[in-house]
Amino acid sequence: MTKNVLFYARYSTDRQDEQSIETQVALGREFALERGWTIIETLEDRAVSGTKLKSRPGIQNVLRRIKRGDIHVLLCVSVDRISRDMEHSSGILKQLRHHGVELWTVQNSSAVNDMEVGLRSIISHDMIEQTRYRTREGMKTSIKKGRAAGGIAYGYRAKLVYDAKGDRIPGEREIDEEQAEIVRWLFEQYVLGRSPKELAVELNGRVPTVPGPRGLKWRDTAIRGHRDRGAGILNNETYIGRLVFNRRNFRKNPETENREARMNDKSEWVVGEVPELRIVSDELWTKVKKRQIEVEASFSHTTTNRLNRTHRPSYLLSGLLECSHCSGPYAIMAKDRYGCTNRQKKLPIEHLGGVVCPNPKTISRHELERRVLHAIPARLLSVESTASIQDEINKQLAAAGANRERKEGKLRASLRDIAHRQDVVADQITQRIINGQPQIEAFNKMLDDLQRQRDEIEANLAMTAGKTKGPPKTFIINPAMYNAVIGALTTVVRAGASQDETVQRHFSFLRQLVQKVVISPGSDGKSTELTIYGQLAAIRASMQAFQEYCAGLTQQHRNEFARRVRAGEFNNQSEKLAYLERCRAVIAEAEAEWKLLQVSVVAGAGFEPAAFRL
Repeated sequence: MTKNVLFYARYSTDRQDEQSIETQVALGREFALERGWTIIETLEDRAVSGTKLKSRPGIQNVLRRIKRGDIHVLLCVSVDRISRDMEHSSGILKQLRHHGVELWTVQNSSAVNDMEVGLRSIISHDMIEQTRYRTREGMKTSIKKGRAAGGIAYGYRAKLVYDAKGDRIPGEREIDEEQAEIVRWLFEQYVLGRSPKELAVELNGRVPTVPGPRGLKWRDTAIRGHRDRGAGILNNETYIGRLVFNRRNFRKNPETENREARMNDKSEWVVGEVPELRIVSDELWTKVKKRQIEVEASFSHTTTNRLNRTHRPSYLLSGLLECSHCSGPYAIMAKDRYGCTNRQKKLPIEHLGGVVCPNPKTISRHELERRVLHAIPARLLSVESTASIQDEINKQLAAAGANRERKEGKLRASLRDIAHRQDVVADQITQRIINGQPQIEAFNKMLDDLQRQRDEIEANLAMTAGKTKGPPKTFIINPAMYNAVIGALTTVVRAGASQDETVQRHFSFLRQLVQKVVISPGSDGKSTELTIYGQLAAIRASMQAFQEYCAGLTQQHRNEFARRVRAGEFNNQSEKLAYLERCRAVIAEAEAEWKLLQVSVVAGAGFEPAAFRL
């Protein structure tokens, strides 16, 4: 029987041969040809780890493609091409089964079942963990032997040292005297009171040019770094003859699939002494550390320092402002005034031909927030909208109640499935023990993972079953209280910075309406133009369109009314009033549609990004 086949290929890193994709495709085509299958489309991921899912465009296209319903088989060379993550593998197989698609591999020449996917993903996951462990331990050993475990820091170059077999020994470094002079100069100038920003500007302006780390332009952040993390030139202990490794560990966030750094305890740090790599004296190093502490102390009383420490927006529009010229961020430059960060740092902008951003415009924080807040339509948060919002919320509560029973049924089905899989794995372990075969750690780990999943499902099931049965309670909005809350919210936001939890929630509510605000000088050279992007822009644009439509509709009815009066189509005053009433009804209907738009925004429905100029 002819089957429609979707072929997927992947290789992991940019260090692997790209020809491996072509090799996989060739194997897949030969395999399909032997069975009389037709490969409809080939999808691929190049240099992407199999432990990721969301950031793999190829596999995401596979999942979207199978939803069309015309694919019978998803083919790949081996299961680990699909995923090396246990959770992802199981989820992908579930989606394939839901759409009636079989998973085949060239390696096994057969369809893949749940058990094979589970076992192979566990083995792949374990292999990755073992490789990661061995690599890290090898790096620790290199540090202890005085060899670098990572990239080449500024001020050094790779040293060519060979072993008895003639193979180059990795991790050996030697001082690059030209760069070392820049390092010493940076330390000395910082001690004299100059800021990292000043030093970056001077280095970028030197003739001949002085390339920064990795050949890029100098930035103050590359010089300043982070003292506790040992990042940045002023904090690199290699310059005093010490290699420090394992300061931080990295964990992948399962939601974003991004790595997140966390500091290790100092007892876990690995230190290697390399006096031959010293560039800076202990005395100069100590002076730099002393000034860093003084600088941090001088900023400890400012709101901007608290912002950096908590990663919260101190002001309503923090992090949402953009320069119209260089697309860089706008931030507080002086007391309560925003300005272009790239211009303040005098950084050369590549897409502007290497010149500094020419946008000198600054704007008061209070003026900026006032203009954006005034752009929020009063009717969007008015008491008149509460009835519609109340109805919408009650509909959602009713829908949530209806979904509760379906959710409970799905949880019970999942619980039965996991219990069955536990029995299968337990039988496999028992059979191996009876046959005198050695235990496989992957089986034990799989049982642990299944038990963890079972515990989570049982906990969710208990929570779901514990919820009150029957019709949901209705949600009632008190108009007076609603009006008071909106008034308080506006007052709090206009008051400025605050780290109070309630104020932060108010900030979050209003920031959801704004994607970004682009700031540019006005045509007169004195004023400031603001362009808002996001939901608020969509609301304003639709509101403006509605007002223009109503104005045109009103004028159309007036012209039609005047024409009918001139033609004598009205027999008396009552007919005239009736016609005008019908016109008002048409306009009122259009206005009602706008109210529905308001409700959808307040209730949480999203808008496509739009722009609106203030």
